[in-house]
Amino acid sequence: MKGLIPDSIGGRTLLVLLVGLTLSHMASTAILSHDRHDAVADVNDHLSADRVAVFARLLDQAPPEERVRLARSLGSPFLTVALEATPAISASQQEEIEMVPVRQALEPYFGALGHDRLHIARQRHDHVGTNSVWWRLANGFPEDPSLFIALALNDGTWATFDLAMKKSMPFWAPRSILSAVVMIGAILIFGRWATGWVAAPLAAFARAADRLGRDVQAPPLSEEGPREVRQAVSAFNEMQDRIRRFVEDRTRMLAAISHDLRSPITRLRLRTELFPESEGRERMLADLDEMEAMVASTLDFARGDAQDEPSEAIDLASMLEAICDNAMDAGLAAEFDWPGRLVCFCRPLALKRAFVNLIENAARYGQRAMVHARHAGPDIVVIIEDEGPGIPETEMEKVFTPFYRLEGSRNRKSGGSGLGLTVARTIIRAHGGDILLENRREGGLRVAVTIPQGSKS
Repeated sequence: MKGLIPDSIGGRTLLVLLVGLTLSHMASTAILSHDRHDAVADVNDHLSADRVAVFARLLDQAPPEERVRLARSLGSPFLTVALEATPAISASQQEEIEMVPVRQALEPYFGALGHDRLHIARQRHDHVGTNSVWWRLANGFPEDPSLFIALALNDGTWATFDLAMKKSMPFWAPRSILSAVVMIGAILIFGRWATGWVAAPLAAFARAADRLGRDVQAPPLSEEGPREVRQAVSAFNEMQDRIRRFVEDRTRMLAAISHDLRSPITRLRLRTELFPESEGRERMLADLDEMEAMVASTLDFARGDAQDEPSEAIDLASMLEAICDNAMDAGLAAEFDWPGRLVCFCRPLALKRAFVNLIENAARYGQRAMVHARHAGPDIVVIIEDEGPGIPETEMEKVFTPFYRLEGSRNRKSGGSGLGLTVARTIIRAHGGDILLENRREGGLRVAVTIPQGSKS
């Protein structure tokens, strides 16, 4: 049942309109058909009573020897008149409530009529619940095929009238079905346009939110539409402006701090180099090297947040192959396996920085980097595997935290500054993709990077 419900707001609104208006149309058609049926039945009863009254007057006024011939001449495909000594309809067959209109229609001609002069009955089918309104609706208001009226003439002869009743249009008539089909078609055509028009601002919000996640410098939304939509757009644009200012302030702050730290670090290095050679001097110089590396990584991280680099279409396969070749030239084990092209729209320098961090980390700390790539619908998936010890499950998310490293040592020989994965994920997510980590069953770590091919960040 859940699969039959549309997933979009426009589709659900159209479904509500379609079901609601169709049920309303069917209910109103049923009510009108019921009223029409009752009106036709009432007219039938009065017309039948008038015909019976006229024919009974003619038979009463005719000589007894002429009545049979007159009754035969009055007959038609819709009326049969029979003369008998006793009533052809027993009093037990009378249905007092339904026959009241016929009895009342005859009284102006013959006065008050009791059971001794008038018997009335309808020919019915043997159905349970025939008098039920629901049964009549379901069966299209079936009509009684004939009405029997037995009337005693002045000389005691019983004249029995068999009248074929005029049928009203049934509930399930072709016109009713055609009306429902036309209404459903109109709902589908107009409703699709109307729901699309109503849901368009929400779709614009979704696209803007996705674009904001990749580019805080994206242009603001146009404040158009109903009052509620304009208010929501205005709030969204204000939020985007606050986020943009926050990111810019943070980037400037990181860059300023990192830049300002270089001067005292340089002065400390110069003073330390004047010390006599000793183990303490070498340790101080190593600490200063690590501090310089952290400052440089921080500047790279700040630059990674910048969106000034223009996007262009590149062959990602060529970029990955070049990165692996450069890693091998540096003495690292890295290989790339992909026979074709992987064209995507991206910021080349930023994306290259991200993959350099990921591939060199795998080759340096996982013994060997094995890079694979494949198409996955509108995305490109790049898999980077290594043969290292892997990462504990509890650390999978922590390794993306700035300056976080698995080992507690700050020695660059055993670990970097702790910004490589942070910079990589920041850049990948800015392109509308993501990075997932998992340990391989055979040992080592698997890094799965997803990049949209048509990203225009």
